[in-house]
Amino acid sequence: MNSGSLAGSYETMNLIKNATGQNDVDICVTCGQCVSRCFLSQSYPDINPRKIIRKILLGREQEVIDSEFIWACTLCGRCTTDCPKNISMDVVIRRLRGLAWAQGKAPSRLCEGIEKIKEFGNNTGVDAEEFQETAEWIAEECEDELQEIFEGASNVPFDRKGAEILYMPNPREYTSNPNMFQAYLKFFAHVRADWTLSSKVFDVTNWPYYLGDQDDAVALVRATVNEARNLGAKILLTTECGHGFKILRKDTQAWLGESIDFEVLSIIELAHRYFKEGRLRLRQGAINKTVTYHDPCNVGRKVGIFEGPRELLKFISANFVEMWPNRKYSICCGGGGSVSQNSDMGSKRLEHAMWKRDQILRTGADILTTSCQNCLTQLGDMQSRYNMPVEIKSVMELVVEAIEPLSLP
Repeated sequence: MNSGSLAGSYETMNLIKNATGQNDVDICVTCGQCVSRCFLSQSYPDINPRKIIRKILLGREQEVIDSEFIWACTLCGRCTTDCPKNISMDVVIRRLRGLAWAQGKAPSRLCEGIEKIKEFGNNTGVDAEEFQETAEWIAEECEDELQEIFEGASNVPFDRKGAEILYMPNPREYTSNPNMFQAYLKFFAHVRADWTLSSKVFDVTNWPYYLGDQDDAVALVRATVNEARNLGAKILLTTECGHGFKILRKDTQAWLGESIDFEVLSIIELAHRYFKEGRLRLRQGAINKTVTYHDPCNVGRKVGIFEGPRELLKFISANFVEMWPNRKYSICCGGGGSVSQNSDMGSKRLEHAMWKRDQILRTGADILTTSCQNCLTQLGDMQSRYNMPVEIKSVMELVVEAIEPLSLP
């Protein structure tokens, strides 16, 4: 080893320490717990979470920066769930991605998304006028159903100051998967939610986070927080989006260096809250099939939301079965952390998901549900690729199917 490479390793490790706040990251005890839990360990025998730390310490950090592994990693966090040094490998990977991005080695699809975010405020390139028109058109497509709930339910509110809830959608809802937006509209109508959309900030996702681009990631969070304050919302409500929700819920105050004066809730949490309060009435056993639930890594392992979705599903399904392992030890679906958005990965993300496929099939469930749109996309692609005999639906889609209308003034 030459002194230059050693100096480089110190510099890289210090960058990781500064970015993560983890001063123990360089005293990894090489116990191997992370390797045993990483679903990528067989696909990448020359690199794994333990070897990443070792390679950097040995001055071989460029091998890590150049590796496909850092882009195949879903940032799921399962590898270091019980790390004796409390190392958060997902944060380390994000920092390494940032170094790769600075060298011009980031996936082109993600870089394109970042440029659209800088120009339009979202990764799809949809401007405010198109967003409003699209949202209204989607509502019109299910107008008859909404009007049956109450007159005017199909009217989509924008920029309404003083509304209790500011709803932050995922771009899939106004591009590739409008059925999700329609499900949420029905939910809002049934519970008579006091809600609004913003015509200025309408993308809960945070692609700079994927690239390790901290400055732009923080800028997106700042824009969202400012808009929630401008509209006077009491609740910033996120769609079923794992990383977007996790960032707003767990990282916002640290990133901005200030407290926030509103709640950050996922729509699953709000549905569960209303269910417990009696505001959301559901028909017990309405889903007459066997249902299983996939814990999204961000919603579950990183934020700790485990029981709310299960209480809803156990009530509305005829038979609920658990996958094993589950909750904080849940196996990643294989599509998170930008992997499903990264076209460079091709079909590899599905090949890496064999462990998850086998876990799903062992349940014998008819319906596989989850509370993250990224997971839904990956699980749907897995279903097609492996011809899995399960129906893929979001928790909120099932909840809406099971709603018993409640007469409110």
